[in-house]
Amino acid sequence: MPSPLVNRYAVYVQLADRGKVREPISRKPSLLLAVEGCISAYETTGHESYVIEDSRPTRAFTVGRRLLLACVFLRANDRPRYFEVLNQLDRSGDQRTFESLLADSAPL
Repeated sequence: MPSPLVNRYAVYVQLADRGKVREPISRKPSLLLAVEGCISAYETTGHESYVIEDSRPTRAFTVGRRLLLACVFLRANDRPRYFEVLNQLDRSGDQRTFESLLADSAPL
């Protein structure tokens, strides 16, 4: 299993009626790669909601259908801004910051 010190973001599928599943579907070293993992899982499995947990500092991002589609839209239309938003959140931020940055960049 990959080290949590290197792969600090754990990506979980969130089920509407049960919450997040017990085992992560992946572990990634950056928030950018974790979001890319959510997008990839969405394209292959169709799950619409994910939880990304950061082990240092302890924080979690809930990426529901709306945020997932905003990420896909931003990635397709303004790649530099997409990277900028996710790199900024990788350094610091929380769920509200994530939502506001995407709302400003990708209005849905």
